[in-house]
Amino acid sequence: MIQCVLKVHMNSEVDFDDIEAVLFDFDGTLVHLNIDFARMRADVEALLPRYDLSVDGKASRYTLELVEECVQALTVRNRGEVLAEAFRRDAEAAIVAIEMEAASAAEIHPGVPELLAGLREREIKIGIVTRNCRVAVEHILSRNRLPYDALLTRDDVDVVKPDPAHLLAALELLGVAPDRALMVGDHPMDVRAGRAVGARTVAVLTGYSPAERFLPEQPDLILEWVGELTIYLEDSHHRDTESTELV
Repeated sequence: MIQCVLKVHMNSEVDFDDIEAVLFDFDGTLVHLNIDFARMRADVEALLPRYDLSVDGKASRYTLELVEECVQALTVRNRGEVLAEAFRRDAEAAIVAIEMEAASAAEIHPGVPELLAGLREREIKIGIVTRNCRVAVEHILSRNRLPYDALLTRDDVDVVKPDPAHLLAALELLGVAPDRALMVGDHPMDVRAGRAVGARTVAVLTGYSPAERFLPEQPDLILEWVGELTIYLEDSHHRDTESTELV
């Protein structure tokens, strides 16, 4: 349970008055998922010799990007498409196995149900954009009965964040312009992608990234945990109520 609250104001206050949709990252933002990324990486790298591939020059890639680069390398070889598809299938199976293992023990972050209920009450649309697989995310969402209007996992898009196309696809599904959206995530790539599409951005510190890692990305707000957004939602509601009473 998070007991301390840290607010680091960057460019502006987050005002829900003109926000029509909130896009959330999933792992580390809405839920705690103890994914063993080191094991995931090792399991994928263990496949490389079988396909006469090497990790040389790819050490800095995220695991998903490593897989895509290997698929591209295999595609140009003789029988490349067959080999590439086989490698992708093997790599995906290794990754999903670890994601599902983590999903079975996932815990919702404090305040998330209340925050999502508040967004629903205000008729603010809820989108989830994640690099995780759909089966793992849907398992957690259904088990915890968390509401959402759009879910775009890596299985649903051609490119994943930090590519802004991932966020734009979600906003298109929601029918909301980027400048009317808020992107919330626990990794600098979430803020980077949000700013790239023209959305406002909130960083939360419930993942593996300390506040200092977010500063170069210039989020509008850095919060200790996502449930704190409820404070801003309630402030906006109170302003609306006071305005109505004055009419």
